[in-house]
Amino acid sequence: MTRVTVLAGGVGGARFTRGLLQQLAAEDARVAANAPISALEGEFSGNSAQGSEHTSDTSTATGTGTASDVTVIVNTGDDMWLDGLRICPDLDTVMYTLGGGISEEQGWGRAEESRRTSAEIAAYGRGWSWFTLGDLDLATHIVRTDLLRNGATLSAATEFLCRRWQPGARLLPMSDQFVETHVRLATDADEHRAGDLIHFEEWWVRYRAGKPVTEFVQVGLADAVAAPGVIEAIRTADLVILPPSNPVVSVGTILAIPGIREALRTTTARVVGIAPIIAGAAVRGMADACLTTIGVETSALAVGLHYGSRAADGVLDAWLVDETDAAAVPALEAAGIRAAAVPLWMTDVAATARIAAEALRIAESIPALAPANTAGTGTATTTPTGTGTTPAAAGSIDGLPVIEFAFPGPLRDQLVAAVLNGTKTSTTATLAAYEVENEPMPVVGGRQVMIDSAGQPVAIVETTGFCLARVGDVDLEHARDEGEGFESVAAWRAAHEEMWHSARSRAQLGDPGFTATDDTVVVLERLRVVMRLPAS
Repeated sequence: MTRVTVLAGGVGGARFTRGLLQQLAAEDARVAANAPISALEGEFSGNSAQGSEHTSDTSTATGTGTASDVTVIVNTGDDMWLDGLRICPDLDTVMYTLGGGISEEQGWGRAEESRRTSAEIAAYGRGWSWFTLGDLDLATHIVRTDLLRNGATLSAATEFLCRRWQPGARLLPMSDQFVETHVRLATDADEHRAGDLIHFEEWWVRYRAGKPVTEFVQVGLADAVAAPGVIEAIRTADLVILPPSNPVVSVGTILAIPGIREALRTTTARVVGIAPIIAGAAVRGMADACLTTIGVETSALAVGLHYGSRAADGVLDAWLVDETDAAAVPALEAAGIRAAAVPLWMTDVAATARIAAEALRIAESIPALAPANTAGTGTATTTPTGTGTTPAAAGSIDGLPVIEFAFPGPLRDQLVAAVLNGTKTSTTATLAAYEVENEPMPVVGGRQVMIDSAGQPVAIVETTGFCLARVGDVDLEHARDEGEGFESVAAWRAAHEEMWHSARSRAQLGDPGFTATDDTVVVLERLRVVMRLPAS
């Protein structure tokens, strides 16, 4: 059985996942029947009239149980409030496509739709004339909004909606917090002025991405965390796929959620991407306008290099390009990304299933990866955090790594007590300490065992957020949340520099002259206690 996690946008991600489910179903059936692939091609390849991209029949994908092993993490950066309802375009496109209710002609929205309600809303002078919602589609938005306003998370609301559609895969929003992508206009546009932020959907649908913009802004990103199950789905997968979705505002927005990029970089799964660009043009939509805005060329090679190799701080192990872009393969390989040129046009389900098969095939050609030393993966690790750092004690509880604060002694016990009583919810370490210990960055949702000066486990703590910052940019809120009574950034800095400049810390770094400056990079981690252990 193969556990696959897909990071998807709307139409492209949805259609690819449908082909993936069909391919996995065919492979499972072949294994179960101990039969060669050719014996089952007629049944599962989608060559019949019911197997085209324009069919809503997903029975072959869901009939074998394979779909339960596929998780789709969906972009919610296109979400918005409209007419009092919470609209989630990409989630709904994936759900309808996999559940058999999509309008195949459009690629989004419901089949056999009417728009009487939107016409009535327009008659009242409300709504957006360029973004009308169908009557059947409105039912989904009404139910979702009702659930949200009664206290459900977006994850829970999505799970509820999927009970009706039975998409054959687990659908997870990238975050339960509302994150909306906006664009900053470079010129005036109707009632908008240059420099204004407008919702991405207005730029995309109303202006067809034809108005120049200077940047994409994810409003709400600072307060967002990965939705429950997202990090785990990446960590525990056998294969993670970046399908042919918009690399800037779909997959790019998912990767911007704290913890997701790091989980992708440290997972033991192979990570395979599929180019959304063929022969220098976007397969669908106006992705070229998005790429131009961030300074990336519209080519399969440039997008692959934009994602980057995992061996060089990127996220890819392999990248599939179309046959017309075969010349890009050597450059991708030279950049540390396994590459292959194969047909990438998703003309129907059968063709899409073949693309999925190529993704599975190239993943199998990549050597197995060793488990990463990251919180919550079951690997004991040293975690250089706290006002000062020291190698963590050996051993773990239930496979969790160990976290220590400062060196053994009164300061550590003071910090441990502050964590236990809730006054310490943040901690700081130099990036240099992470590099010396060859440790990965914290992972949001990752759990560690906190030990005291005697080396006794006292609690399990969970990382709730992290970021990299210059020492000179650390703010008072973080300083106060360290729980050591700092009432100014200057006091916070003096205490930390005293520890970082100590002979013991410098020896740990292997740098007797280490000196923190405004530009020294530090890791700011937020945490909470999830369980006190009996020893505490």
